[in-house]
Amino acid sequence: MSTQEEKAPRESASSESREEEISRLQPSPSPVKQTVEGAVRLLVESILAGTESPFPVPDESTGSQLDDEGQPIAMLLGLVRRLVTHSGLPLHGLARSGGARLVAAANHLNAYLPVLNDKSLAALLAHIQLETTQWLCNLFQLDNLAGYYHVDHREGIVRITRLALHAKFPNFAREGFVALKRLPVIYVGGSASAFCQYICLQLGLPLSCCSVVPHNTVFGSSHTMDVAQLERQMTDDLADGRIPLLLIASAGTPVVGHVDNLSRLQALCEQHHVWLHIRGHGTALRLAGGDVSTLGAISQCHSVTLSPGIWFGLPGAPLCTLYKTADPSMALASDLRSLPSSLTLQPLSLWLAFQYLGRNQLTQMVKHATELAKLLSLEVSDIPEMQCVDVPLHCNHVVIFKFAGLSASVESTGISSLTKDEQAEGTSSSTVTNGEGTAADTGAGAAQEEEEERSQPSAAKATGHVGKLSSAALDNLNSMLLRSVQRSVPHVAMSIVRSQQHGECLRFSPLETAAVYGTSFEDVQNFCGRLVKRIALVNRTLSNQPAFLELAANHDCLQVVNAQETSGLATLRFVPRYIGQAQAQFNTEEVTELNRVNSGLAATLAERYGFVREVQTTDGQVFIEIGWLLEDIDMDVFVEEIVTAGTEQEDSSRYLDSMSEVIRHGIEAAERDLEVAAEKKLHDEGILRHVPLFGGMFSWLMPAETPQPSAGLSLNLQSGTLETTENTYKYRIQVAGSSSDALEMDEQQQTAAAAKGTVPAPTARRESGGEAAAAEKPAE
Repeated sequence: MSTQEEKAPRESASSESREEEISRLQPSPSPVKQTVEGAVRLLVESILAGTESPFPVPDESTGSQLDDEGQPIAMLLGLVRRLVTHSGLPLHGLARSGGARLVAAANHLNAYLPVLNDKSLAALLAHIQLETTQWLCNLFQLDNLAGYYHVDHREGIVRITRLALHAKFPNFAREGFVALKRLPVIYVGGSASAFCQYICLQLGLPLSCCSVVPHNTVFGSSHTMDVAQLERQMTDDLADGRIPLLLIASAGTPVVGHVDNLSRLQALCEQHHVWLHIRGHGTALRLAGGDVSTLGAISQCHSVTLSPGIWFGLPGAPLCTLYKTADPSMALASDLRSLPSSLTLQPLSLWLAFQYLGRNQLTQMVKHATELAKLLSLEVSDIPEMQCVDVPLHCNHVVIFKFAGLSASVESTGISSLTKDEQAEGTSSSTVTNGEGTAADTGAGAAQEEEEERSQPSAAKATGHVGKLSSAALDNLNSMLLRSVQRSVPHVAMSIVRSQQHGECLRFSPLETAAVYGTSFEDVQNFCGRLVKRIALVNRTLSNQPAFLELAANHDCLQVVNAQETSGLATLRFVPRYIGQAQAQFNTEEVTELNRVNSGLAATLAERYGFVREVQTTDGQVFIEIGWLLEDIDMDVFVEEIVTAGTEQEDSSRYLDSMSEVIRHGIEAAERDLEVAAEKKLHDEGILRHVPLFGGMFSWLMPAETPQPSAGLSLNLQSGTLETTENTYKYRIQVAGSSSDALEMDEQQQTAAAAKGTVPAPTARRESGGEAAAAEKPAE
């Protein structure tokens, strides 16, 4: 036992000595490196946590010029913190995840790789790129393909086009463009015409090489490529002596996410020996077990572009273009295989992130995105006022929806207060919710509408009816809904897209945003709940809009502008009576007066109602915008309050104008009186007294009489006349001329009464308390 106890301390002492020796032999990190890395870590953590900067934040002028002596590290990191804080960009919670941190670490590691020699760097690059490419092929169920990693999404297809040229023209590497005896043709869909032009500009090909294939017009989706038309174009190009070279198909169009008929396109490319390249976010659905009939042709294509950084929430990770090639020399000639350098280690970030996340988590990310799209589609379909548009038949990973108009129940509620003729007109026009007419709008209803439009005044033509919204009004509504709801639910990232057929719509693509923003099912449900509440405000406002516009048309002082294009109840302005009736154009002075009156009216109404505010056009005209009604209000009372408040502003403005005129005339009269007084003084004293030097001696020899002090003048704003200030200092109050005479008569009566020993009755002009004092004097 004693020998074991003695042996244990000896072993521990020897292990400690070995550790000390190893630590002594290992190079210690540089103090500068420790300072920089630790400071950067503190900066990143403070940005993500939203805490105060650990470094001094310089002012706005710092960094505008290059300093001669350099700046300390703390000052530079504080400058970065200020720029990040003032950029206004949201900081997503994903930046805290391990995958994102590994991508940042990989980019940081690339800066240290130049210290390796070329042989070591080439071996490291080959190992990382080979493994990453194999993992991508296995994840997306593709054959063993070669990979090219790049940052710009157009860079990969440019090199693929060069590879297709080498494959189609064997002498292209040696002879260059001389080998192109016949013009090659690149086929793209209608939404990628600019993309094809970029390829031609990068490769020096004429723009006539681009051949845009139109979308389907009869069968299939209107956003996918017309295969029959593509076949006719290829046949015509072969007949004209041109060579079909490349077809760029879409596995998810950029806006609506529709997938081309890849199986038919693949068969057509095999028939004409055309290179098939596939791009689009729908490719990620193969990881989640997507529709084999739709996405199965991806495994048979010649090349495909993947965006793993977007799909898996890895900001800064590169894109990957996988391609088939039997001759590695062609890939090298096409710049698909570059010389080893630190810039070619772009797959390092994916290599680290894939091993950290694992296959199951990567697959779950894509499945979660598709389930989010299905959930939102179901939630939106349950809202009567919302409509899903451009719904794809397969691979619906993108949801496009819009506000299409009021529901039937709200329309009937809003129309119930109208007359019978107006109800019939509103019923016939209520079918026009998307700007598309039907056969029911013709006949007697259209004739009756034209007759009523001719009989009504011009101001009432802008009223409209519930359910009949213009395309501009629907666009404003959809933009407003997105802005207001997304502020409450920032984790659901949506955007506004414009469709030629449906106008502005809301777009939700979780494959592109869910991993970055950390979108959950609760976020989508919360978004839809907020959307329903906001639509309730829209329903309340639009149902009250016809009544409000009709009441406003009865008042000539209210001018409603663009009633069907405003974001809210209406946009109007108050026209005072002294300007005249509402008209389209006003002169400059009238516009200035209108702006002053309506600014005051908007401020008054904003104190009573939170949905009223002042708006100003680009040409400087002020209007009053009545937004979405936050509560049910009586339209009759509301319109009368607007008119009453506007009339008060009109009277106040008119009073200010009259006061300004009074003051101006009073100043002019005072200037004239002062000039007359100066001339009279000069005449009375003589000109000799005002001659320099001689005037002083003359005044000493013949002193002038003591001049009477000139009386002060005051301007009576009520009467607009100039009066002396004698009575003001005498009676300690400012009185008008008639009041001054009355006070003098009152003073004379008091003097006469005092001489006789009696006191007259008090007058109403005396101060309070004088009556009691006068009543007590006879008793004394």
